[in-house]
Amino acid sequence: MVYETNRKRSVKKSILTKELKQKILHYHNQKLSPEIMVKAKGVTVGISTIYYWIHHGKLGLTKQNLLYPRKGKTVKKQASPNFKPAGKSIEQRPKAINLRLENGHYEIDIVLLTRAKNHCLLVLTDRRSRHQIIRLIPNKSAESVNQALKLILRQHKILSITADNGAEFNRLSDVFSKEHIYYAQHPYASWERGTNENHNRLIRRWLPKGTKKTTPKEVAFIENWINNYPKKCLDYKSPREDCLLANLNLKFSLFTSLWFDTMQHTWEWNSFTDVFCTCC
Repeated sequence: MVYETNRKRSVKKSILTKELKQKILHYHNQKLSPEIMVKAKGVTVGISTIYYWIHHGKLGLTKQNLLYPRKGKTVKKQASPNFKPAGKSIEQRPKAINLRLENGHYEIDIVLLTRAKNHCLLVLTDRRSRHQIIRLIPNKSAESVNQALKLILRQHKILSITADNGAEFNRLSDVFSKEHIYYAQHPYASWERGTNENHNRLIRRWLPKGTKKTTPKEVAFIENWINNYPKKCLDYKSPREDCLLANLNLKFSLFTSLWFDTMQHTWEWNSFTDVFCTCC
């Protein structure tokens, strides 16, 4: 009897309360990763602890409920030895774009929903701010891509586009300056557009492969969700917050520059009048 009592006392009490479990499940249903729960949403346990609870069934979830369940290795496709980029190579891309120094430089891709020839997503991702533009298009033809891109260019300031060598992007120069389009140098090398590819995974949280139906309203919701999703590379700010901050900094820089120019002209005028009055 004494042994059993002491044994119960020696067991560490679980920190997984009912309220904490509900909070984690709430954020899980919103497609947030454990890292974002802890770093941006105030869940007060370790990231590894949440994964431990998932793997051991403490949250009523299984490994299949993970945002990215592990898959087997895929067979790597082989490129033709005579392959040539459809336009300017990514290796000719300016250093400012490669180093992500300014907003407005986008990577472009197509996200297929099913293998059948039907609706798919045209996706553009800003290399610096990770701002996302998503449009539902009827198919992955170059005509559909260009038609959607024309409308996007009226709404967003795009300075350059980096694309792969798919036939759907061969005619981008019909609607966008050829000088600012860059194509991946190597076929089947999605890592050359890593920003784009990583954000496509966020889309898959809502529209997994095999999704047969979606609507422009649902796509707009996903776009808004991604643009408000905290990112580690942005110090856990969202792309929208980062863009707003960048715009404020730009306005402040312009104001400061204008103020200094005004003060300099004022100083020069005062110096001139002083000299003029002395001469008189």
